[in-house]
Amino acid sequence: MISTNDLTKLQPYLNAGKVVNMEIKEQRKNRREVMIEYKDGSKLVGDLNKKYLNMIEVKGLTTISKSFARGNYGKSIYRGNFSGLFLKNLLEHYQPKEVLDPMCGSDTSGDVAKDLGITNYSYDLNPKYGGFDALKDEVPKSTDFIIWHPPYMAFEGSNMPRYSGVEWGNKPHPSDGSHISDPNMFTKWLNKIQASFYTALRKGGRMAILMGDSRYRGQFYSMFKAMNIYGTLDQVIIKEQFNCVSDTIKYAGKFVPIQHEYCVIIRKTDNFVIPCHIVKNIPIDIRKSTKITWKALITDTIDSLGGKATREKLYELLSNHPKAKDNNHLKAKIRQVVNTSKQDFVSEGNMVVLKSLG
Repeated sequence: MISTNDLTKLQPYLNAGKVVNMEIKEQRKNRREVMIEYKDGSKLVGDLNKKYLNMIEVKGLTTISKSFARGNYGKSIYRGNFSGLFLKNLLEHYQPKEVLDPMCGSDTSGDVAKDLGITNYSYDLNPKYGGFDALKDEVPKSTDFIIWHPPYMAFEGSNMPRYSGVEWGNKPHPSDGSHISDPNMFTKWLNKIQASFYTALRKGGRMAILMGDSRYRGQFYSMFKAMNIYGTLDQVIIKEQFNCVSDTIKYAGKFVPIQHEYCVIIRKTDNFVIPCHIVKNIPIDIRKSTKITWKALITDTIDSLGGKATREKLYELLSNHPKAKDNNHLKAKIRQVVNTSKQDFVSEGNMVVLKSLG
């Protein structure tokens, strides 16, 4: 709750500029932290429990980024556009000599770089920015900092942003990742382009990849989890999103709206040797695994049969499992596990029943 006394303390700061966001948090019994964010992106923080409120400016980059304002960078109407204030924090922190954006969209990065007096190079598949095809063309310029904001993987039928044929041009471009709806194909597209961009970095240079997760009709796809990493993972920053489509929708069930992005920062530490973290999606069938415990194996087997099974059925199904190959006392082993795991199993005559959850 905010009191009249609080408002009196805050009034000089509320009058200092256009406030776009204000938050009050109970940090400790004797401390209430207030944060004010202005339209220009500046932020002030102070303790409302102090007799005299003295707010100080918040500066610097942290692993959690939160900017309600966007600054005068790029075009807010361009779908997929992000706050230039976040990129401004990145560039002020890393202080590169120049910035290259190979998928510049509405050129937010170019606006920020010019504002900071940093040389920038903006390219895009959009002919307005040279028609650079990241899937096929070599990056035109080597550099010490790349900012890359790839499109999200768009499930078929979802309302995720599409660019060629929608934001610009008359039809979809075959190299435009925003039109790829198959997760495996999108990951291949992402990895191939990432490897190409990495080669354009000078030694010691960094690539900041701003990416997010997507979900549609029960399917979830994480760009960060699915992609390979070429180079040294230098930092991961969680960027909170505001004004998302999901902000205004009320969802039933256990659906959790996505309101974050990742900024994955990769550093080039060697000219010739590339550290590679390769992601593989390998299904493991426990029916063929010797690593699984007997208890887990029996639980999953009974669960697959609807929660109960006769002992004879268990003996039949598990007799062919690799764990039974060197076990000459299979029936005794199953009885032992069932009898000693009372929290999971109940014996009802010749039946073994899984206990109900909860």
